[in-house]
Amino acid sequence: IGEAAYHLRAAVLPGAGTGVLRAAAAQRQEAGDAAGAVELLDRVLMREPDDRECLVNRAMALIELGRKPAALDDLDRALRLDPVDVRARWARGWLRLGRRDWGGTADYAARWLEPERDSRQRLFEAPLWDGGALDGQPLLLWGQFGVGDEILFATLVEAAARQAGGPVILEADRRLVGLLGRSLAGITVVPRADPPDPRIAAAGAAAQSSTARLPAVLPRDVVLSPRTAPALAADPERVAHWRERFAELGPGPHIGVAWRSGNRRTAGRKSIPLGELAPLLRASSGTWISLQYDPDPEETAEVAAARRPVPLDNPAPDIRDDLDELAAQIAALDAVVTISGINAHLAGALGVPGLVLMQRDPLWFWFEDGETVPWYPSLALLRQRGTTWTAVIAEAARRVADG
Repeated sequence: IGEAAYHLRAAVLPGAGTGVLRAAAAQRQEAGDAAGAVELLDRVLMREPDDRECLVNRAMALIELGRKPAALDDLDRALRLDPVDVRARWARGWLRLGRRDWGGTADYAARWLEPERDSRQRLFEAPLWDGGALDGQPLLLWGQFGVGDEILFATLVEAAARQAGGPVILEADRRLVGLLGRSLAGITVVPRADPPDPRIAAAGAAAQSSTARLPAVLPRDVVLSPRTAPALAADPERVAHWRERFAELGPGPHIGVAWRSGNRRTAGRKSIPLGELAPLLRASSGTWISLQYDPDPEETAEVAAARRPVPLDNPAPDIRDDLDELAAQIAALDAVVTISGINAHLAGALGVPGLVLMQRDPLWFWFEDGETVPWYPSLALLRQRGTTWTAVIAEAARRVADG
């Protein structure tokens, strides 16, 4: 059997070693079983209560379970053992920012003091940017985490350029290069590649930063100031094409919808069965169009067979890899209703009205409460309060019906 299967099987044995338990916990958390990960990490900590790495790992799993006070207890224990533990500091800062507590920025920024072995930061020799002026010298920024995160933090890139006072080169997911290059004035956007695009070395950057670090580097009022104009601009010719195409599919309003996450770790918390969206899909006499990556045809057939409404299949051949085309579609729609993910980020950055069906414990930049976030003023966040989606879907249906 493979190494992962071995660890998972061995972990159920009463005498399993702590190394096996740690490995199995990591695999369970990556598979979306945070509760299973906590159970295994509890066993490690019973034997080794001062294991800092295990304390931080358990805190991360507890955050995913919504047990944030317990997570903070673990992080405080880890930091009492080592006050400069960068993972513990980053997680603590992450929690504070999620509460709109900007006093957590120093802890949040600790992640980049000791970057992971596979971090892009290690590829470039420039020092970390401290937020100060660079006297006309170039600043290198690079995207990190998923494409949704890259889109969100790209909304701060032009502010970073103004702060640095010189040219900026941005390394981004190849699927975003066209969209970001069109949208960010004066920014040179290059695709992420190994080895890095030669334009990066040619620029001779004086400083570098992950775009995900910008909220901790830029002034608070700059980061949290609500945008007054869309951050991104879709291809106008493609937008016109999709408006015509959607009009051929049915009457308006034309509303995009997405309901499942493809992220194995978070899908269980974010996804909604298509059949549960029936009250929402019945709330408008317009045309619902799927924005769902890889929809399950069996699920769609079962829902249709049960005489529940289903959205129209997306007419584009590829919305997973052609994000410029997806952006044009979203810009051509009247509104979007989606779980948190790429469609929410694109709608918000493009200034398209949207309802986000938000899971109970989202990533920090969606915050713990409130209906709006400053980076995406066109979105309204409808937050899950319990373990079901019934109330959220009902509220979304009411707002769609009210237009």
